[in-house]
Amino acid sequence: MTDSTPLWLVILGALGIVAALVVRRMSQLAARTRELERFQQAVTQLDLEFAATIRPVVASLDEIRRHAGDPGALADALPATSDAVHRCMADARALRPPAILAEHAAALVRELERAVRAMQLVEHGLDALRTGRGPRELEAQTSLKRGALYLRHALDAFADVVRIVVAVDPASLAKPAAERPAAPPPGVPTYLIEGVDPEPDVALDPRM
Repeated sequence: MTDSTPLWLVILGALGIVAALVVRRMSQLAARTRELERFQQAVTQLDLEFAATIRPVVASLDEIRRHAGDPGALADALPATSDAVHRCMADARALRPPAILAEHAAALVRELERAVRAMQLVEHGLDALRTGRGPRELEAQTSLKRGALYLRHALDAFADVVRIVVAVDPASLAKPAAERPAAPPPGVPTYLIEGVDPEPDVALDPRM
């Protein structure tokens, strides 16, 4: 009986170490799960805010290009819309993603930056349009057309990244880098605004 005591102590010690490791791993997984859930909730909310901000602008641009909208009303509303996009961008930059989703967080910021540049194109186009018909008509229509395309692209690309993030499960956090979900690379969209014929001057520049 006395001779077996050291063996039992070794076994109990080993079990204690294993139990401690299991508890530690479970705690780490729980912490990572909470971090992932917070990030997923944040990007989902950001996606809703971004879409609610930009979709009315795109709809107004479509109407203006069909000569059914009010350029003045959109121009008056544009500063508040631009401020809202900048707030979304600030919120995106403040995100604290899990390490494996850092590229996805950066992709969200890039699409918001694209939207900011698109808003500048829209502003330029509206200014040109409000000066009256004539030499600036083509300039105005081109800027508005490009602005609408870039805004649509930013919305779609932003939503694509959010869908990937939301689909990530806690088990993915422990996967090797090669098996982790990758952020979609910046691309050139193939869609066009409804009713607009393809024209060389509105081809999307991937740098936008």
